[in-house]
Formats: sequence, structure tokens, C-alpha cells
Amino acid sequence: MKLFVVMILSLFLIQGCEAQTKLPAEMPESITIYLNESGGMMRAYKKITIDEGVLEFKELKGGQQNPQKWSANVAREDLEKLYKIFVENKFDTIKNDERKGIVYDAGSESISISVNKLKSFGVTYGKNSPLSGKNLQKYQAVRRALYNLVAKYQTGNQTSGETN
Repeated sequence: MKLFVVMILSLFLIQGCEAQTKLPAEMPESITIYLNESGGMMRAYKKITIDEGVLEFKELKGGQQNPQKWSANVAREDLEKLYKIFVENKFDTIKNDERKGIVYDAGSESISISVNKLKSFGVTYGKNSPLSGKNLQKYQAVRRALYNLVAKYQTGNQTSGETN
């Protein structure tokens, strides 16, 4: 009987030992968030940066000469909602699967968050940096929240070329 109780308790303990996030529960004073998409060998990219409450968006599509650029001030409450998604998904615990080969013309996407300019956590996703299962779900939840925030602030802010 004691062995049964010990086994049950150890199962609960193992469940409780699931990777714990190192991200503070409450949003710190300063966070910086980056999303970078590369087109592999194609001349295309997307860069999103949120720093000091300012969202900067820059995108170059395949045939364009100049990137589209815009920026916007982000409300603190919107940043807090985005940060909460990072915490809820334990972003800093996301681990890539083992790579099974190399794809030479593979684009990739990276998301990172910096807390008070001291700690930084990042995840890269693409054919050379695979994710699956819960790790993929967590990554996609963070990515979706980031793109939703960008969509909210994008309206009317778009300019073309290097002049912005």
C-alpha cells in the first residue's frame, strides 16, 4: 500500500516539474520583442520590433525595391496582454525538435523577448529548426498574438520606401 501511495505522489511530483518559466509573472518595466522572418535565398523579409512601447514594422516582398515601413505607439495594456501570452505559453521553455537534415533554401522565423534588457529568450522555427507538439502550439500562440497586435496598429500607418 505504501508503495502505491509513493508511486501516486511521484506522478504528481513529476507533473509539477514540467518546465517552469523564468519570465516574471507581471510585465516588467521594459520589454523588447522581436519577430524576424527570412525568405531563405529569396530577397524577402519581415521584421517586427516592439521596444519602449513603439512597434516598428518593416517588410520586403520578393519583387519590391524598397521595404514597406511603419511604426506606432502601443498602449501599455496591449503590451501587457501580449506579454501575458508569452508567460502563459512559457515561451522561454519552448525547445526545438532534433533536426533530421539540412534544407539549404529554407526560410525561417525567429521570435525573441528581452526582459529589462538583461534576460533574453528566443525561439527559431523553420525547416532547419523544427517544432512539433506542445512546443509548436505554444510558439504559434505567441506568434498569433504578436500578429494580432500588429494588425490592430497597422491601419493607416503604412508607408513605402526608405523615407519613414
